[in-house]
Amino acid sequence: MITENEQIEFKKIIGAHYVDDVSEILMNKGIRNRNNGMPYSNSYIYKVFNGIRNNEDVEAAIVQLAAQKKLYAKNKKTKKQQVLNAS
Repeated sequence: MITENEQIEFKKIIGAHYVDDVSEILMNKGIRNRNNGMPYSNSYIYKVFNGIRNNEDVEAAIVQLAAQKKLYAKNKKTKKQQVLNAS
């Protein structure tokens, strides 16, 4: 389960509009709701993120998204520094 402190840290990394990205990760991995085989709903993903529901697959997708966003930010910063130092 995602704790309150983790929520705060994840939100700093991935921002407020994360549900579509998490849903896309789940779809790409073929992870669906085991009750009806449908994709997880936006409200369910939101509930997992906010610690209301517990789902390891959705949590893993949230962590994966955070890692992707963090890597993107790091690469962006490195590229900026390379461009600025090249002149």
